[in-house]
Amino acid sequence: MDRERRSDGPGRRVKSRAPLRAFGAALLTLWFGVAQAAGLTVFCAGAMKAPVSAIVGARVPNASPIEIVYGTAGALRDRIAKGERPDVLVVPSQDMAVLVTDRVVDAATRTALGSTGVGVAVRADAPSPDISTPAALTATLLAARRIVMVDPTKGTSGRIVDAVFKELGIADAMRDKTLELDGGYVVEAVARGEADVGLHQVTEILPVAGVKLVGPLPGDLNRLTRYDAAIVATTTHRAEADALMGALTNDDARRRIEAAGFTPAR
Repeated sequence: MDRERRSDGPGRRVKSRAPLRAFGAALLTLWFGVAQAAGLTVFCAGAMKAPVSAIVGARVPNASPIEIVYGTAGALRDRIAKGERPDVLVVPSQDMAVLVTDRVVDAATRTALGSTGVGVAVRADAPSPDISTPAALTATLLAARRIVMVDPTKGTSGRIVDAVFKELGIADAMRDKTLELDGGYVVEAVARGEADVGLHQVTEILPVAGVKLVGPLPGDLNRLTRYDAAIVATTTHRAEADALMGALTNDDARRRIEAAGFTPAR
């Protein structure tokens, strides 16, 4: 595809170490204060960006600060593999299963949030193409000048779309007309006129201005991805992490998750 990685001798005077100890204690106090001020860090897959942002933003004033790192599932997997450890993770269920097995997360805290499928997007002012059947979708994709999707090596939706192309028998035809991006709201390329059709998780199409969701992939091609949240086993902010998990799973959160295009977990 079009892919645009002392020992002191006798008689020597030994200086008092009290100032050094005091300095060390001061440094420790400073470090601890900074660590506490830093609050929680969350790694969140891009598909959950809209509802997680809204849920965190709706917390009570003066709540502990939260830094949210958004990225593709692949990018987050790479960071975890290199030893990075946030406090809370929101990732696809298949990735969470591996993290449970590897004891990266506390398995008892794993909670399903919601599911979404891949959708088709075009410019807001363009006619909606027929994607009602696999055959109609195939015709629409073959007729498109350019298609944008997530790099299959980095994002969940990209892997799904890549498999769909193969199932439809159009993988070769798509190779030279497909723009693969590393992540983010890739259908922004459709809004800019760089592609006619965008294929991405429905929840990453709905927030983008200038495009419209035609619909999900038809029939059995509509393969849902479930997203789970869990607390990382090494967190030093357990009380805050517990509070965030509560905020992600209460009734208000379920409403926000559904409004973002997910089928919420019940």
